[in-house]
Amino acid sequence: MLVPWGEFADAAPGLAERGARLFGVGVAYIATTAKDSSPRVHPFTPLIGGGRLLAFIGERTVKYDNLLRDPRCAIHAMIGNDDEEFMIIGRAVVSDNWATNMLAAVEARKINMTSRNHVPFEFMIQRVHWAVWKGLGTPDIRRRAERWQALG
Repeated sequence: MLVPWGEFADAAPGLAERGARLFGVGVAYIATTAKDSSPRVHPFTPLIGGGRLLAFIGERTVKYDNLLRDPRCAIHAMIGNDDEEFMIIGRAVVSDNWATNMLAAVEARKINMTSRNHVPFEFMIQRVHWAVWKGLGTPDIRRRAERWQALG
């Protein structure tokens, strides 16, 4: 089952808050699948607004073509303090309608991002993983992690 960001956030608010904070730096990485099934990793800018995880993806880019052909993807935030990690497994859906364009544009403007010749995608969530590592570089290193999965 796949759910929008808002449904995930309602089910796991603490986890969603940590993810939104890490995505809020303005850059994350999205993994897609190339034509030959090999993995590809691309930088992109996730936008969270209106209970949705969105991004403008440039037309005529490799990630655009890959997502149109195979919408499965993994999204990984930039590493935070204590090697804090946040990753989503899900699917990308083209959401090229007026309302989504406006919502994504409002969120993009908040971080001074332009969106010419880009198409809004919404990312539907299947699974989420978060972890933080305390005591890095010491014998007392320990990992704290949480997972969430859409039911169904």
